[in-house]
Amino acid sequence: MKKLNYLELTYTELDALDRNNTVFLSSISPLETHGSHLPLGTDIYIAENLRDRIADRLIGKYPELTIVYLPTIPFGADAIPVKGSVKMRYKAVYIAVHDTGATLHDLGFKYWILTDNHGGPHHQIGMEIAARELAAKGFTLIPPFHTVFRNMVAHDPDMMSKTGLGPGTCGDSEDAHGGTNETSLMLAAKPDQVRDSWKTTGPGRVSEKKLPFHILSGVADILKKFGANDAATDFEFLAHALSWVNDPNMEPYQGNPSIASKEAGEAMLNYHAGVAIDLFEKARAGNKVPQSPLGWSIRLIKDLM
Repeated sequence: MKKLNYLELTYTELDALDRNNTVFLSSISPLETHGSHLPLGTDIYIAENLRDRIADRLIGKYPELTIVYLPTIPFGADAIPVKGSVKMRYKAVYIAVHDTGATLHDLGFKYWILTDNHGGPHHQIGMEIAARELAAKGFTLIPPFHTVFRNMVAHDPDMMSKTGLGPGTCGDSEDAHGGTNETSLMLAAKPDQVRDSWKTTGPGRVSEKKLPFHILSGVADILKKFGANDAATDFEFLAHALSWVNDPNMEPYQGNPSIASKEAGEAMLNYHAGVAIDLFEKARAGNKVPQSPLGWSIRLIKDLM
């Protein structure tokens, strides 16, 4: 049997697994409001669908592998500040991820792929700090969404080509939450949980760009001139995100759900799964796989935000 559930194993069965050919897989994402057309568990449903796609690809490509499912972690920092969202500090995310990985490392295992669909900077920073600390011990934690989300926001040409998506529909700053991309993902991953109102839910309110937005955008422009493109993307995303969440009339979604499609969701899910496999293959070949999630360039101020 190639897929096992950690909850169902005895210690003896767990201890008998081949350390070099066992990959742990699980999901992490918050319970969070995504408008009136998507459920509170949207990010979890998408992350769990990705988990299953990645498991199937791994087994298909590497039949010697055993996949062990860990329970889903319903945690996520930077959930949008509206009713229904469960608030979580980034340290809780860090502790849950780090200590689970440390436990697997202490048991002699090497690999854990952690799927996600939440773009909160504190959320991703907490996980990446855990991943780098675990890497120093010799354990590989791979959260592929760190690379995927940065590519979405930065309009990465390779991602755009592979998915066929464009700006404003690929989960970028204008479509970062509950809009075209996430509605498409849900139509592909969990269509029975998408409310019919998605078809008539038009573009979300575009928040007014006040002074903080222009300051942060100006910093981004300066960084681009010096070739610091990742840092520039961080500041651009932060400018949009803060304008939205600080808008007293904010709507709990961004983008246009009504132009979503199952096909677009399938394209993004398959791209995301492909990134996960690429990162795993690098790790298995003995290469380090540090990633640069959104907000990584300004992570030093994480405790002040």
